[in-house]
Amino acid sequence: MSGIGSATFSTCNAYIADTTLVEERAQYFGLMGAAFGLGFVIGPVVGGFLGDFGTRVPFFATAGLIFFNLLLGIAFMPESHARENRRKFELAQANPFAAFQQMSRFKIVFGIMGVMFLNSLGHHALPAIWSFWGIEKFDWSPREIGYSLGFIGILMVFTQGYLIRVVVPAFGLRWAGIVGLALHIVAFSGYAWAPSAFWAYVFLIPGALAGLAGPALSGIASSQVRPDQQGELQGALGSLMSLTSILSPPMMTLIFGAFTASGAVYYFPGAPFLLAAVLTLMSLMLFVKTTEGFVPKESSAM
Repeated sequence: MSGIGSATFSTCNAYIADTTLVEERAQYFGLMGAAFGLGFVIGPVVGGFLGDFGTRVPFFATAGLIFFNLLLGIAFMPESHARENRRKFELAQANPFAAFQQMSRFKIVFGIMGVMFLNSLGHHALPAIWSFWGIEKFDWSPREIGYSLGFIGILMVFTQGYLIRVVVPAFGLRWAGIVGLALHIVAFSGYAWAPSAFWAYVFLIPGALAGLAGPALSGIASSQVRPDQQGELQGALGSLMSLTSILSPPMMTLIFGAFTASGAVYYFPGAPFLLAAVLTLMSLMLFVKTTEGFVPKESSAM
């Protein structure tokens, strides 16, 4: 049920695509990321506070917030999809495989999907092993782990809520994507060899600035499909990201275990981050190739 409910993220991105100009979409996709980052900072603090009143209280509070969110949507969000841009619903097409098949007809979109798959496959090293890595390398306490997550959350809000609104108009979607992916490589490589907690925090800065990539990639993909395909595109991208969240965590934790076990041939807690850097390098190379000569299509909005 929770997985079905998470489809709201794809719907929100499709709503943004329906109601914004092509050249503005990356900035609004960035605001979505900033909202997520802000929640990433505030949510654990509020949850921890409410947990003192009982282990179930945070869950009831969350349900209340979601219900309030539903009421706000009903009251204040008009339908974004004009009737002339709608298609007849077909059950046979309502699955990820059909969406992937449709998107494969668009060369740039299909390439961007490959870029996002490789990048996300590497990115999931962070939620999968960050806590274990911090404990293993720096003997972090739960509080110190929380501080590091709060730090990255604040930086994410700055990058996707403000910086992307400056970078994209100045340099364009393609360069925002290139810079973001390159900074991801720097950050993952830094985590892999960070000699101290101080340096881990230093490399969190390019790691957060790498947040430029996600909105830029989504903006490029969104610019390539018709208005009646925005929901299909966002659904396909959401399914792809969900697939990486299935594949990557077991892979990253197994690698971490293999390189930190007592009998490990070579002790290297940063091995998963090094793999993430390699995957991101592959995604950067594919992105550069895919977007050669990229030109956004004509602006359209609600």
